[in-house]
Amino acid sequence: MANPSFQASSHPLDLLGTEVADRIRALELFSRFRVQGFLNGNNPSPSKGFSTDFLQHRQYFRGDNLKYLDWRVYGKTERLYIREYEETTNTQISVLLDVSNSMSYRANALSKHEFAVRCAAALLYLAFLQKDSFSLTTFHRQRALRLPFRSGKRHFFRALQVLADQTPGGLTDFTKGLEESIAPIRRRGLTIVLSDFMGDPESIVRTVSRLRFQGSDVIAMQVFDPSERELAFTSITRFHDLEDEEILVVDPQILQREYQREFDAHQLEMKEACFRHGFDYTPLPVSEAYEVPLAAYLQRRMELFR
Repeated sequence: MANPSFQASSHPLDLLGTEVADRIRALELFSRFRVQGFLNGNNPSPSKGFSTDFLQHRQYFRGDNLKYLDWRVYGKTERLYIREYEETTNTQISVLLDVSNSMSYRANALSKHEFAVRCAAALLYLAFLQKDSFSLTTFHRQRALRLPFRSGKRHFFRALQVLADQTPGGLTDFTKGLEESIAPIRRRGLTIVLSDFMGDPESIVRTVSRLRFQGSDVIAMQVFDPSERELAFTSITRFHDLEDEEILVVDPQILQREYQREFDAHQLEMKEACFRHGFDYTPLPVSEAYEVPLAAYLQRRMELFR
């Protein structure tokens, strides 16, 4: 099958495009868990304040601001209670992108790599709009590249340029590659992993589970091309492994049904492993309208957790 390398865009913003940017700008990226930041934002903070989102009542203590007394509760109980509200804060958003050879698979206009790169650009754009601090890391058998946490337009453009310059290469070692990629993440925030996850799901998720232990939110986005599942070949075919160069000659019609079962089982195992470890998971089928499956997932997430 054809597998040309990714051609970098003439301008980094070409990865996103004005129309796509307009369609996704109303979406949100947020952590489901309390995070620690420095600016106002979209994420629940460990602090309690007096904004617009009611959090809880607490007993009044001498010195509390009387304007936050709940007089309705006092009228019913003759006890003084303060109304506390949720403060929101910015967060750290980490995008981890698999750039191993398996991501170079191409059946149509976009390879898995090109699709994932554009999804990563859209995610970073949302982080930029939210004034969040964001980082970008690429990995294969090890961490390949890392942009540290920063915010602002210059950092966003730099991240887009890095994405535009990426080419897939090398084997995938999720244990080492992911371990090196998450090692610099020390504050609670949101980490998004974009990969085809061609490995043992439990091992992959267990590697990233340290982030959950420290209170971070994690989203696993499994990129796949629908043609990978279909195996829609009608004659004896040479299959070339994109990672270890192995060549296998088989009759796909004999293997098709069993292969599809194994493919579906792998996605289900990945989903269940994420669930057991408290991660969010979504499959992302490759399509030219890359923002459609991504936006559909983010919209569902907003409706569930907002």
